[in-house]
Amino acid sequence: MSQLKTVSKFKTFNRILYIFGILFFCFLSFLSFSKYNPNQANTFPNLIPGIVFILFALFVFYCITSLPTIYAYSDKIELHRHLGLSKRTVFFSEIENYITIPKESKYGNYEELYLTLNNKEVIKLSSYDYANFHEVQADIIRNKPKNIALEKQLDKKENIKYAIIFLIIGVLFIYIACQFYKDTSLTRNDVCVINEKLADDIKLERSNKSRSLVFKLENLSDFKFKIGSLALKETYYEDLMSDFKKGDLIYLTIEKEQYQKKISKKTPMSVVDEYFHYEKIDVVEVENKTFKYLSLSDYNKVNRQNDYWGIGFFGIFGLALTIAGICIYLKSTRNLKVTQSHKTTKH
Repeated sequence: MSQLKTVSKFKTFNRILYIFGILFFCFLSFLSFSKYNPNQANTFPNLIPGIVFILFALFVFYCITSLPTIYAYSDKIELHRHLGLSKRTVFFSEIENYITIPKESKYGNYEELYLTLNNKEVIKLSSYDYANFHEVQADIIRNKPKNIALEKQLDKKENIKYAIIFLIIGVLFIYIACQFYKDTSLTRNDVCVINEKLADDIKLERSNKSRSLVFKLENLSDFKFKIGSLALKETYYEDLMSDFKKGDLIYLTIEKEQYQKKISKKTPMSVVDEYFHYEKIDVVEVENKTFKYLSLSDYNKVNRQNDYWGIGFFGIFGLALTIAGICIYLKSTRNLKVTQSHKTTKH
């Protein structure tokens, strides 16, 4: 009769982290869905991130419930998954051999246990989420031989996995480079001018690696109108700060899209606009009757130059990662086929 020896215990911290991830993605999904109005067609895009965040939450939940609770008996192991709704029994007599492979992560080292069955199926168990894995493992692999050949085969399969990851990231980088390639320069039809009195003197704000010019306006006190660090290079900001003081009337040109979202409220705001950068409005041109302190053409020019850097960075790295991924994949699949053919020849 089978005698229960050990039962696996999950790490409490990992469980809390997974649950927090589920709640976080559900919260982001709620924020997105709350901006959707079935009577307004232009709010439809809010459904897309809402659905994506829900899928992320479901994926994390699936990962949690897929982790098996391991029951080690005197003659078998039972793997209970999906809240106990799924159970698999593996008798020790079915296990031919095993191999343990150490892994490293920034959250601590762990081991992966691979069990090879009589039918050549391989079962993988990881110590990452278990507090007493080595105790359970000792009961499972007792008197079982190691499978060194499997370790080499798994290394090649892992290289294939890394190759696929390189390919995905490489293609993503190339896609981002293509987005930078698109000319998003603003025209006069894309902007509008607001004229208001300054509520405070113009301030030059400094952070660790950037500077920005900040305007506070009397009738729009909820917002900070900013010239960012890129456009500041093309701005006569010292003259601007000297010529305009608190109470002076100033003309600021901003993107029409930001005006309609944040000031006139004609266009619904996205979750990002409302919860992360609501108070910030970019200034694309500043002038008085006789002089332009920042022109729209200079604003477009400096942002286009930044686009070229984006094209270069993401394009070069994307191409390099894609080529590396293809080379690693071809080499690993070729070696894997050679290994499998050798095993077939031996049989």
